[in-house]
Amino acid sequence: MRIDMFGGLRVSCGERALTEGDQRISKPLELLVLLVLNRGNKISNEQLMEALWEPDELENPAGALKNAAYSLRKSLQGLCPGAALVVTRERQYCWNTEAPMELDVERFAKLYYQAAKDGQEDERLELCRAALALYTGDFLPGLGDRHWVIPRASALRQQYLDLTITAAGLLLARHTKAAAEEALALCNRAVLTEPLDEDLYLRQFAAMQQLGMKNAVLKYYPVVANLFFDELGEPLPAPLRTIYQWASESSNPAVDDILHIQKDLDEATRDSRPIRGAYFCQYEVFKHMYHMVVRSAARSGGCVALFLMTFLPVRGQTVPKEELTRLMLAMKEEIQKVLRKGDVFSRYSRNQYVLMLSVRSIEDSGVVQNRLREAYRKARPPRILRMDVTAARPESIV
Repeated sequence: MRIDMFGGLRVSCGERALTEGDQRISKPLELLVLLVLNRGNKISNEQLMEALWEPDELENPAGALKNAAYSLRKSLQGLCPGAALVVTRERQYCWNTEAPMELDVERFAKLYYQAAKDGQEDERLELCRAALALYTGDFLPGLGDRHWVIPRASALRQQYLDLTITAAGLLLARHTKAAAEEALALCNRAVLTEPLDEDLYLRQFAAMQQLGMKNAVLKYYPVVANLFFDELGEPLPAPLRTIYQWASESSNPAVDDILHIQKDLDEATRDSRPIRGAYFCQYEVFKHMYHMVVRSAARSGGCVALFLMTFLPVRGQTVPKEELTRLMLAMKEEIQKVLRKGDVFSRYSRNQYVLMLSVRSIEDSGVVQNRLREAYRKARPPRILRMDVTAARPESIV
């Protein structure tokens, strides 16, 4: 008999199948899962009833359990004729431990612990591959709201993530194209399950770097950076920013005509970043532009002003994540509208924008702050949020 629980419940015996993965899990099938997972432990009928039904859901849970057990036995007889799989010991339902069985979650756990041990890298990688092949989706997603499923599903998901990170690290250490491609495929799959793990993104971006995928890094990095800001309020770690800087470096072949470069720059501006209002960029790019603009201003006698816009809750109230995310997106559009084409801004944190403007004097910052407050009103902020704007004049960079 074979029972798979990753990505859905599949029960089969030889060529016959009792369920398919996307089938709704009935109470008899849920009872089957509980008995199988606890076949090495004692589980009372009372514990079974508590797991199967919410308190006060049934007037006669003992009778409902008896009916579920009867229905399950009948189904199993059709699947495995003559086999006594659900038995009664000391008036408690239990699974017949003498019946041979293959269970994907048990095989997965065994491979996971074997891969975690010290050993030859090739052997550990094969163990990781075998375990990852078993993880075809979350543990029993059809029962994802059950109190006894949630902790187990979470633990198995973390083990899957650990295996992915371990396998990707072992593959990247080989420094071959095939290994980097496999590592990238593993990470691409895992981020769909766990979209906020730094170690996973480090290996994903490292694989793209080994494969020379600069354009992919440049396009994907802002998406991940915004995700971390929105969900965690944190920037990406320094190693990821280093890979982004690597991707930003030019790898163009040499040319003998400046017009070729001008055409390439013009096309990039028209196609990717149409200049309408202020220029928005990632913070790593903002820092480089800051150095360039401040040095230029010091040479020409100009004046540069930095502004920090911060959105804070009023009187310590809790701001829903969705509200803050919506406001940050709306403010990005409004800032681009009210500032000039030569101005630059970037997202600094989950609830902050940093702006760099060329002004005639620092006293002009009052006019800019008024524009920003007007932009804030147009963004329709929630009443539980307020905006603070502070300005400073950068020190000269030698």
